[in-house]
Amino acid sequence: MKYLIYFPLLITSLPLFSQDLDSIRQQLESLDEQNVKLRESVMPTVKKYGFGSPQMDSLDVLIREFDSVALSIVVPILDKHGWLGKSQIGEAANGVLFVTIQHARDNEIRKRYFPMLKKAAESGESSLSAMATMQDRILIMDGKPQHYGTQSGMVNGKMEMLPVKDPQKLNERRKQVGLQRME
Repeated sequence: MKYLIYFPLLITSLPLFSQDLDSIRQQLESLDEQNVKLRESVMPTVKKYGFGSPQMDSLDVLIREFDSVALSIVVPILDKHGWLGKSQIGEAANGVLFVTIQHARDNEIRKRYFPMLKKAAESGESSLSAMATMQDRILIMDGKPQHYGTQSGMVNGKMEMLPVKDPQKLNERRKQVGLQRME
């Protein structure tokens, strides 16, 4: 008897979950468009005015504000649904989950959601290279060497790869997650 009650409930909730996923996908794709537009202006601003310019400072403030708003949208999605995979919300929207968490100012946020990303990546529902990139960011922010060589920083005015664990095996590890070989 209880199955007769739950079955109609399950059947009627499936379209709602599907609609919910569709609205999540649309919301994430909209965030992606806004993110791309904002960040596309970084290099032209740097080239025209320089890194330390007031114009770049203003753009940095806008980017930080955008990242904060995006995080306030993505965190409740992750908390409610987990790391939604490509088959559920599409590759672009799935990528927005990664980008938003990756851009979080607080490394604890990355640490909190990394296990979800890792599980999704290992099952093929998210990008292995995104998982590797987030893992490297977490390690670097904790003052540890990275595993995949995805993180760079300014060293003496020049972009350089930040410290890497066991550099002799770097390209092996990169290959395992679909990253290009480092020369």
